[in-house]
This record gives sequence, C-alpha cells and structure tokens, in this order.
Amino acid sequence: MTETDLLPTYGNLQSYKDRVELYVRQHNDHLVIRKLKTNKAITETEINELERILFDGKDIGTKQDYIDTYGDRPLGEFVRSIVGLDINAAQDAFAEFTQVGKLRGDQMTFMNNIIAYLTHNGTIERKMLFEPPFTNVHDRGLLGVFDDADASKVIRLIDKVNDNALVLNVG
Repeated sequence: MTETDLLPTYGNLQSYKDRVELYVRQHNDHLVIRKLKTNKAITETEINELERILFDGKDIGTKQDYIDTYGDRPLGEFVRSIVGLDINAAQDAFAEFTQVGKLRGDQMTFMNNIIAYLTHNGTIERKMLFEPPFTNVHDRGLLGVFDDADASKVIRLIDKVNDNALVLNVG
C-alpha cells in the first residue's frame, strides 16, 4: 500500500508567480475568486480571506513575494487578470446598453471587442479603448465609433466592471 498526497504541491514550482497563478486557476470555484470572475462586488473580509490563502507563507508564498512580483496591484484585479471575466457576466454588464437596438454594426463590433477583452483579461484600462484591437474598428477607437454621450456611457460601464475587481467599501 502506498500513500499519495492528493493535494498538489505548489512549493515544487520555482517561482512565486507560477505558484500563485496555478493556485488561482485551480481554485476558480473558491467563493471570492468566483465572485471576481462573475463580476460580483467583493468585501474587505472576502479579500482578507483570499490574502490569508494566497499569502500562506509556506506553499504559495508571502505578501512580500506578491509585492515583489506584482507591486501594488490590487489583489482582486490580479485574480481577475488570471481567471478573466465570465462571458455571461461581461455580456450582462453591457446588456442594457447593447440591447436598446440602436447600435450600428461597427458599434456592436466594438462592444463585442470590449466583452472579449474583459473575458480574457478581466479588466480594461480606459486608454486601451484608443489602442488595438479597438482601433481596428475605427482609427480613433471609442470616440470614432460612439458620440460623446454614448462613449461616456461605455466608460461608466467599464469603470463599474473594473470597480467590482476592487474591495467594496462598506459604510
């Protein structure tokens, strides 16, 4: 009879980056990770629980390892960058805007590009809306496809998605 360890050993991976990213990918059903993936707001208590797990000081690493590797990047944003945003959550975030039935083909393509980007990367910086792949639709990016009012709506929706990767300030 042989004894086997059913839990993966993250300590065998050489870099902190490899260990923490593997953990997050393998535990995407964890409550906080799932909330981040599905665009649900997270609380300070929830992010503290995730820190307790990811900064265990043994198998995965320490908070200093995280800071040395990722700087001051918020943990929720980091996790979202690994697991991405669920396609349904991304579509839901923009549904009210895209389903009004008034969008032209290029505008729908632009919105689909945003959703695809968020699905893969989790968050999006505003400046990206003026860089490829968004300038593939129009060389001016967001402002070439939408008027100022609609561009502002798109930015507000993106900010809301990005904010859900950060800690919800209660009270």
